Amino acid sequence: MVSSPPQSYDVPHSLLDRARSGDQVAWQVLFEDCYPKIVRVVSKRLSRPMRKMYDSTDIANEVMKSLAAKFDRFDFSSIDGLRAFLIRAAEQKLVDNYRRGHAQKRDISRDRALTPGGPGGWEPTDSSPTASQLAMASEEKEMILDGRSGVDRTIVEMKIEGHSNSDVAQATGWNLRRIERFLEKLRGTCRI
Repeated sequence: MVSSPPQSYDVPHSLLDRARSGDQVAWQVLFEDCYPKIVRVVSKRLSRPMRKMYDSTDIANEVMKSLAAKFDRFDFSSIDGLRAFLIRAAEQKLVDNYRRGHAQKRDISRDRALTPGGPGGWEPTDSSPTASQLAMASEEKEMILDGRSGVDRTIVEMKIEGHSNSDVAQATGWNLRRIERFLEKLRGTCRI
């Protein structure tokens, strides 16, 4: 009685047949054999502008996904034939993505970096107060000054103008600590 030789995953044709029939171990072996080669080919041929949009692993994943979806339609004679097919498919995906990226509608060669002052640059936002902020500040100033007279009014006006506490103390003749206590009471009602 002649026994058939044991089948192993090292026999390429047998591996392809097992993968075609849905054997997960065979798929894993094929994936581990083919995927790194596809990534290497794609990364060598992916141009610098295209790298901003695509990663070599993204394209390799697309190729392997499309292979898994249509594997039963293909009849490869060897793993080398499968590898060559996958590399051609990856190259075609690169060409398609290049065409799509350089189509007139979204031509990536027109992309420019946004740098302040450079070509296609942007203007930094204005840090000056807005009209509503000025109006609120004016109303707040009126509320603070309303009903104040004499030295109290002078202190508040000088602080609004940005003078230091020691400048206010010199101008009013009050002690520095007395100015600080007055401002502390005032802070409870508004901001200075």
